[in-house]
Amino acid sequence: MKSKIIILLLIFPLNFLFAQESLGSDVINPLASLQNIINEVNIEKIESSGKIDGSYYFFKTPNVANIKLSDSERNLRIKVNYNIRKDNFEFKNGEDLFAISTDKAESIVFANHRFIVFNSKFYELITKNDKFIILKSHFVEAIQPKYQPGIEDKPNLRYRKANMLNVVVNNKISQLKSTKKAIIALFSKSVQKKVKSFIKSNKINVRDSKDLKLLFDKFKDQFVLN
Repeated sequence: MKSKIIILLLIFPLNFLFAQESLGSDVINPLASLQNIINEVNIEKIESSGKIDGSYYFFKTPNVANIKLSDSERNLRIKVNYNIRKDNFEFKNGEDLFAISTDKAESIVFANHRFIVFNSKFYELITKNDKFIILKSHFVEAIQPKYQPGIEDKPNLRYRKANMLNVVVNNKISQLKSTKKAIIALFSKSVQKKVKSFIKSNKINVRDSKDLKLLFDKFKDQFVLN
């Protein structure tokens, strides 16, 4: 069995931690699980104990993005990559590496992904309307690859990219369960059969950002939090 050591590489805003309990069973209050992570994992010890293989960047290589800065009316158009571990966007100028943090940017827009700042953290924007906002937060985990003790040398830990789906209502953010059943349950019971049929007929992958946008935009008027 693959043992997993989660490195906490995102900062949870207070509104996220103390989300309303009345949001329903398909909305997760992460306070308890966050405390367990803090108790079990010491980030500095994990990272200083040895090399961790793999990448903690969103793209394999930097991609062109339009960047709206918070202190300028002019947009930048440069190649950047999202450093998930440090929660910033990086670009090179010659041999020098520069980072764009959440206090310097309002949005980072790629061809197929759009990131915005919410509560001092970068989130991928799935969709936004006057009722709710759907965001995806990205983070990395350090996992122990499988190996045969006594036969194989113990391998280095390896980074694995992961994400969480979130909903913002009245400026309060809460985590959503990223399962088909949980997503369907976010809509009014009167349309849940239609939502299920739409997911099937359009081959919607609830972990795909484009598919999620299509789904939530289609049924935005029937969105409810039980």
